[in-house]
Amino acid sequence: MGNGEDRVRNEVSGSEAGNVFQAGTMHVALGAAVGGGPAPTALASLPAPPVDLVGRGEVSEALLALLAPSAGDGGPVLVSAVAGLAGVGKTALALYAAHEAVRRGWFPGGVLYVPLRGYRPGAAVSGEQAVGALLRALGVRDHDVPPTAEEQAGLYRSELARRAAEAGAVLVLADDASAAEQVAPLVPADSCHRLLVTSRDSLHSPGFPARLVPLGVLGSTEAGELVATALRRARPEDGRAAADPQALAAIAEHCGHLPLALQIAAALLVDDPGLPLADLAEELADTGSRLDALRHGDGGGMSLAVAGAFELSYRRLPEETARVLRLTTVNPGPDVSTEAVAVLAELGKPAARRHLAALARANLLAEQPVGSGRWRAHDLVRLYAARLMEADGEEAGAAWSRLLGYYVGHGYAARRNGEQEDIQRPEVARFPDEASADAWLRAEFDNLMASLDSSVADHRTRLDLARILTDHLGVQFYLTALSTAQLVIKANAERGTGRVSATLNVLRDALAMLGRLDWARTTEGRRHTIEPPTKAAVLTSAAGMLFQAGRYEEAVEAGHHALVVHRATGDRFEEGVVLSLLGLVFGSMGRLKEAADALTQALAIHQGAAAGA
Repeated sequence: MGNGEDRVRNEVSGSEAGNVFQAGTMHVALGAAVGGGPAPTALASLPAPPVDLVGRGEVSEALLALLAPSAGDGGPVLVSAVAGLAGVGKTALALYAAHEAVRRGWFPGGVLYVPLRGYRPGAAVSGEQAVGALLRALGVRDHDVPPTAEEQAGLYRSELARRAAEAGAVLVLADDASAAEQVAPLVPADSCHRLLVTSRDSLHSPGFPARLVPLGVLGSTEAGELVATALRRARPEDGRAAADPQALAAIAEHCGHLPLALQIAAALLVDDPGLPLADLAEELADTGSRLDALRHGDGGGMSLAVAGAFELSYRRLPEETARVLRLTTVNPGPDVSTEAVAVLAELGKPAARRHLAALARANLLAEQPVGSGRWRAHDLVRLYAARLMEADGEEAGAAWSRLLGYYVGHGYAARRNGEQEDIQRPEVARFPDEASADAWLRAEFDNLMASLDSSVADHRTRLDLARILTDHLGVQFYLTALSTAQLVIKANAERGTGRVSATLNVLRDALAMLGRLDWARTTEGRRHTIEPPTKAAVLTSAAGMLFQAGRYEEAVEAGHHALVVHRATGDRFEEGVVLSLLGLVFGSMGRLKEAADALTQALAIHQGAAAGA
């Protein structure tokens, strides 16, 4: 091996960088010493600690507690495995904890660091290679290394035991492992030693009983602080973050609070000290180009890219599991159920869950909360997978049709009061009771709304979803009733049907509680698509619901709009209904003269109608 060293580089390009702005190059003594002297050792081979570890106080203390020499309630934890999404800062956390543990004097026998490059195609270090490297780092010369993997593993444990007797405990940090097989041979036998592993996967197996330390993204405040700290470190006089906290928060949000993405955004700002934060925030707001924007190169071959980091994780997935990840992006809402994924992928529910669990172990999805059967991807992972899904438009279209059929079918199966006529939908299992039906609708509310708003949804599906939502979700639907009504009106108008009135009759109560009359006002010039009686019915209902909600001024406004329409159409009975309602509203407001006038008019209309009958 030449000079007796093999330099192992932990390249930053698309790799785990976390909160660190640079990844160091470590030297491990891999070869025999020149001559007959002892081989050199590398018992202090840790790369430099992160300059700033932002927002990781709680998890770093939890990790240090696992590394501490004093046994916890359950005894010593020999193996700790930090797991999380690519770019979340696993290496930074592990390096910080390792350096802090050394500073506290917990590992007088030394610290060994081995980068395993588990996600780099063709470059991953095997468990046997890692053991060999660690033996040489412990001072074992090449000609003393036994030939078989089993013998090498035995010698590794013996050398650690000898080191413990002579100097004390040793910490082994194995960075960027992709499989338990890479690190299982590194587990020490002596309980005084510790093995600390980082991985994008949650590594655990019968042969590798690790204590998992999950690492998530930063909080919103800490994410902004990471960017601001990086700007000040590069130029102490840089005041852009302090001057525009709103843009800073937007950048953090668009980066999904992922440290790697935040690091790239900070590097882009450092490169261009005149770039306003608002401009970068605007660029990142475009979801179509966000992943392309989150890329940075220093011109010297060192690069960072969020998409590249995700690519390394994605390539390791089995084909069908990768397909499931892509298909989850067809669902337009923020999360997706196991049952919906089964429909998307045309799998049985148990098989769908197995693939989802595999994606969760790879930290590309998360079940939130655990055991709920609802799965969510990080926003940037979702963008990455959606881009892959776009390459297969035919499968995406078929999956979308299946998903809409599932949502509409289950929605109608759970309807409390809706009609069942003229609806084509697949057969679905009936809900055992009203509570379970209501729970399903509440869980799927965001997905149903997103499906309704999707530009891909056909008009009939929009109509079906609107009816389901208004029947089931009541108050929850009020805030979105305005857009729903507009969509349904447009759908029916373009279809040339005469069902606008019936549809809006279903919508009107929800629309009324919205308390906004914008929609009602915009219908004034659309008499060719909205029948006046329908418009008046919505306004009347709005007035009544607003009155019940104690929103009297808005109820009066809605009532006056309804009167205009009823009088224009000559519907005297409905005019009397609105006047009666206005009388009650005015009375509640203390406007007694107006109340008396409205009620007198209403009485005259109803008496006239009775006399005519």
